[in-house]
Amino acid sequence: MKAFNKNLAIVTGGGSGIGRSLALALAKQGASVAVTDVNEQRANEVAGEIRGMGNDAWGIAVDHSDKEAVKKFADRFIKEHGCPDVMCLNAGVGHSAPLERITLEDWEWVLGVNLWGVIYMLHFFTPEMIKRQSGKILITSSLAGITPIPGMAPYCTSKFALVGLTESLSSELAAHNITVSAICPGYINTNIVRDGKIDLRDGKGASKAEEAVKFYATKGVSPDIVARDGLRALRRKISIMPTPLHAWPQYLLHRMSPSFYVWAFKQGWKRGLPFGR
Repeated sequence: MKAFNKNLAIVTGGGSGIGRSLALALAKQGASVAVTDVNEQRANEVAGEIRGMGNDAWGIAVDHSDKEAVKKFADRFIKEHGCPDVMCLNAGVGHSAPLERITLEDWEWVLGVNLWGVIYMLHFFTPEMIKRQSGKILITSSLAGITPIPGMAPYCTSKFALVGLTESLSSELAAHNITVSAICPGYINTNIVRDGKIDLRDGKGASKAEEAVKFYATKGVSPDIVARDGLRALRRKISIMPTPLHAWPQYLLHRMSPSFYVWAFKQGWKRGLPFGR
């Protein structure tokens, strides 16, 4: 039996990468899916793929960092379709730079999409799930949300916050038969680095952004694996799910010896690893 058969789902940031994989995986399980993305063309393309599978789907342009835009989307969605059974809160942006080169606008951009984008969706949709006394919420955090990584202060801040948010709500909303889980992906072959803001340089000041993009494209794991593990976390009511397998050693090292982990990354950062400073 398909776990999400006849479910109504929303996937934010569903136009590419992990979001696209989540949307398609839900559709294969029998769900109807609303695909949101800041890029309307991407959202419509994924929705078209889902309709080609015989499922209902809608592509919708939403800037999830914009509170009023999310409210407008929520009001219209609930009026036209009702309360969603599943929400995959996946919209996010990538950022990497040393602290001295990070602007306040960078902080606002990263936290606006990665953290406030999730908060807005929870604020406008979760009360409907509570009224109905059922629902599933999957939040996309990151390996950088369970293990600190130098050169990624805004990104780590946003993703660590999502892990805390997930663990808090997982306990709180269980009383309303609502499951809340977070996936924490490691190195995945998606557009997040290419579309993000990467300001890393080698010892001579040359940009290392292209090297980072190439690494994720060639060494990154398929986002389909992340989607599989994320939906498995929802089904099994697992609060925090590191994924894929390569994420686990780093996660376990930090869990077992936080001091050694931080020391090791201090040494790596001094040497310009993995891509530079």
